[in-house]
Amino acid sequence: MFAGRIWDPDFWWHLKTGEYIYTNGSLPETDPFAYTTLPKDPLNPESKRIKFILTSYWLSQIIFFLIYKLAGLQGIIFFRATILTVLIYFVYRAIRREGADFYSSIILIIPSVIILSNFTGERPQLFSFLFVFLLVYLFEGFRMAEMNISRSSCKEINSGHRNSNLLYLFPIPFIMLLWANMHGGVFIGVIILSIYIICESIKFFKCKTGNSLPSKQLRILIVVCFLSILITILNPNKWDVFSVLIEFQKSKYMESIVESRSPFIFLSAGFYNQEIITYIFLIIFCMFFVIINFKSIDITDLVILLFFLYMSVTSARTIPFFATIYAPFTVRYAIKTMRALNNKLHYIERLSSFSEKFKLGSLQPLLITLLSIVMFIVLANTRIINKGIVWERYPKGSAEFLKNNRIHGNMLNPYVWGGYLIWALYPDYKVFVDGRGLIEEVFFQNSKIFSANLQQFGDIPEWQAFMKVYNINFIITYSVNDFTGNLIPIIPFIMNDPEWLLVYMDNNSLIFVRESPENSEIIRKYEMPKKWVWNEIITEAAYKVKNVPQKTNFYITMGDAFFAKQDFQDARTMYLKAREINPSNSIVIQRLNSLNSIR
Repeated sequence: MFAGRIWDPDFWWHLKTGEYIYTNGSLPETDPFAYTTLPKDPLNPESKRIKFILTSYWLSQIIFFLIYKLAGLQGIIFFRATILTVLIYFVYRAIRREGADFYSSIILIIPSVIILSNFTGERPQLFSFLFVFLLVYLFEGFRMAEMNISRSSCKEINSGHRNSNLLYLFPIPFIMLLWANMHGGVFIGVIILSIYIICESIKFFKCKTGNSLPSKQLRILIVVCFLSILITILNPNKWDVFSVLIEFQKSKYMESIVESRSPFIFLSAGFYNQEIITYIFLIIFCMFFVIINFKSIDITDLVILLFFLYMSVTSARTIPFFATIYAPFTVRYAIKTMRALNNKLHYIERLSSFSEKFKLGSLQPLLITLLSIVMFIVLANTRIINKGIVWERYPKGSAEFLKNNRIHGNMLNPYVWGGYLIWALYPDYKVFVDGRGLIEEVFFQNSKIFSANLQQFGDIPEWQAFMKVYNINFIITYSVNDFTGNLIPIIPFIMNDPEWLLVYMDNNSLIFVRESPENSEIIRKYEMPKKWVWNEIITEAAYKVKNVPQKTNFYITMGDAFFAKQDFQDARTMYLKAREINPSNSIVIQRLNSLNSIR
């Protein structure tokens, strides 16, 4: 499930940056990829965001590029699958450590697998998914081992075990050091460390809030945590990650990032995918046992769970953290509940004896080895050209056209395609904007252009003013919004403007060039009627609606395109499909009335 095709639009600029760092032997001091990026944000010159984005992922970007250099894009797929598989293995081990039997553990990791299979983006955040769980896994291993020792009466054994238990803490500073040079998610690690320091200290001084660590072990934990926090300064940005993230949280830019929105916004918009449904189930399942055990719950457990729940509720991109962290804590309190009720204990004992009888634990290495071999065989027999990349998401054809036909001047491109265009076209072309969003104002200017903002700027609309300011010479774009299903507003304006001519079109992208002497050769060889754009709109919308078949706007967009072609029969068919989904939609009613008046 983790070995799907490459799809993440941000992967490409990470890969290109890794190549840049590897080739030049240094981190970029200024942006080499976008012509709109200045050394400092002109509206916020004190901002450290540009430098942070250019340098904070350097280690993970080099790793991505070296894997690509050695094994191609198929190697990236295998690497991503390996990271997520290792993460699931640790989730499984954590569940088993809490006392769940083999079969229950397998069942309990299924929701985590389902959710993570929807977060397979090839970005540095993969390392954060793994490191977050590793931190909690190590801390909980240390805590549980100490509690077990406290119950034991043999002092000599206890002393030896206490020394060995420190091995749980020793990897933590090294994890934090790596993390600080791979992804900004290291701030989550700092919060986790702070939670354990504060909560374990509270328990030591107020025993009613949970089982406390012995004084010496608590001091060691605090020292390791402080050392781990201090060591994160060893990165190109030192501790600027915190100021940058605070700045980012306050910015309007963050509000416009779809994945930063609450998952419940996706639900209200009609996106009922398995990831969201599974996530809601996990919240209910986890909170059920938390509420039942609320009076006796350990404060560390409670704060950890509530922290990751809050993160996931406010931002969909953080759902994977909760989807893995929930498991061991939920099992801990589920078993506690069942023991208290005394109605599942015998069943658990029978399953445990069954597992011991057949020695399922000894089969686990064999099962993991077999699964790894099967995954390797599948990947080795996957042809990268046909299956390695979700090409429908990227303007592959347009990029090839631009490489084969050099168009001079500045490009206008959609935000989501910037990363791929950086990978495919640099250094021959520089992009207008990309997923890094280095200068917030450029991002919003790009949005205003593509939304055809009609607010007047002098004697022309604002979107045209920005086109003139940046001296845009050619446009590469898609025609249908993936999320809303609406036609990109700039498309009709460009189609009706004689200054812009269509020179390339395929199933998911368009290229327009400005009519000018420098473009005369391209125009002479490749110009095509702009009315053909309606065919591209229909094809693109038909493909994108497959992901959200209940989204009315895709059918309206296709209906409008057929209407523009004067294919009224197919237009009616699309409008009727839209009406089946939403009978009260005023736009659909209006369109159907217009068709009836034509008849």
